[in-house]
Amino acid sequence: MKLKGAVASALLLAGAGGMAHAADGVKISGFVDINLEHLSTPKNSVNRISSGGLNASRLVFSGDEDLGGGSKAFFTHEMQFSADTGVGPTPRQSFVGLTGPWGTISMGRQNTPSYWIAGYADPSWSADYSLVSNMQFFYAPYRENNSLAYNTPRVGGFMGRFMVTAGQEDGSSNGRYVSTAVEYREGPLFAGVVSDLKYNKNVFGSNILSSRDNYFALAYRFGPVEPTFIYHTYNGYYAYPPYVGFNASGWDAQAGVRWQITDRHRIFASFVVKKDDKNVAMSDAKGMLLGYGYNLSKRTDLYANYGRINVKNNTTVAYPMTFNSSGSPAPNSGIQLGIRHAF
Repeated sequence: MKLKGAVASALLLAGAGGMAHAADGVKISGFVDINLEHLSTPKNSVNRISSGGLNASRLVFSGDEDLGGGSKAFFTHEMQFSADTGVGPTPRQSFVGLTGPWGTISMGRQNTPSYWIAGYADPSWSADYSLVSNMQFFYAPYRENNSLAYNTPRVGGFMGRFMVTAGQEDGSSNGRYVSTAVEYREGPLFAGVVSDLKYNKNVFGSNILSSRDNYFALAYRFGPVEPTFIYHTYNGYYAYPPYVGFNASGWDAQAGVRWQITDRHRIFASFVVKKDDKNVAMSDAKGMLLGYGYNLSKRTDLYANYGRINVKNNTTVAYPMTFNSSGSPAPNSGIQLGIRHAF
């Protein structure tokens, strides 16, 4: 349902090191990420080899062209695959745009403003076990098709992010999405607010219903230590056709930390509390995630992740520890020992 990768640009800048040039102005990059995993459900457990513990395995084609006057044209096409089986590719992002002193405009399938705002304050960078992805975003959108996005120039640390989509393009408002965000980034401080409005067709009817998600994200670096915080409210109708559709409202909060202990050792921790107003479709829940990483080189990492989600009530919609599992009931705890290579 959701694609579990790291926040793409942040990780490419941080970990990829170098990129191979396939042609003039075109770069080839990506990740291969695979792990040994132990997953547990309330009824049983399974040991397996899995793909994408830190971020989704993928192949990325990107490039830009200098247009003069400080402006550039650019494109990105990402294809995700399962490193454990070789199955794929499946689409991730695919967009083209222009950037200059006036800002950046792009069109295609893209990460949403909320992905960049809340995603930065996710200590795990949206890893497979990310509590931000699996408990806070959950059915809310963070990557959209048929989208038009505009980012303002950054002035005094502030930047605006805006996105609208055409939805299903069937003459109705089904699938349409509107997002408005403001972020501040200056020195050690990052802060952002974003509001998402999404329209979905009732999976058990023909009427169009809406949902509203609001996020506030905060992070502050104290040397090698960076505490993070996310507060999220949700209200409305959420759907994953053809079988899942429900009304829900409530709030959740995430407190976490990233710690770059040395140039090779790093850890992260994340804790989420979720409070649902109704406890009918979704339940109150608590989740925790711990991760450790060791850099073998600039492009190769070893890692260990442990996560667990405790749900208060046995409701129809569960919060899985990973969406990379088709079993029922959904896994609520897991351990991963893996390796990630960036190229």
